[in-house]
Amino acid sequence: MGRGTSYSRRKIKAAIPGSGGIIAEICRRTGYAWGTVRDAINGDPELLRMMRDEEETIDDIAENVVIKKITGGDETSAKWWLARRRRQRYGDNVDVTSGYQPLDIKIIWRTYDDSSGDSAPPEQT
Repeated sequence: MGRGTSYSRRKIKAAIPGSGGIIAEICRRTGYAWGTVRDAINGDPELLRMMRDEEETIDDIAENVVIKKITGGDETSAKWWLARRRRQRYGDNVDVTSGYQPLDIKIIWRTYDDSSGDSAPPEQT
């Protein structure tokens, strides 16, 4: 913290629960500037742990919402979940690691002399 920046640790600690781990919400609750709150949290192991716990709680709530949609039969949510949780089988991604092994990619760059006036490259044999 810079000189002259004062804050109440107790006030920030009390503002974290229910904030969703959003610094702007903690600022609204405490009346402190964003940078002050960020620096106070980053400089205090207990406040930092509380923030991480709050973020994990929100992640759990969001995951629960998606699971409820899936168990309710929402096909779009089920597809979204599978594409992320079961990427190997249902995802749109391509495995460029070849089974987590390095994959050699060779790029062949062909040039041609167009001094003859032809606009197309010669046929490759």
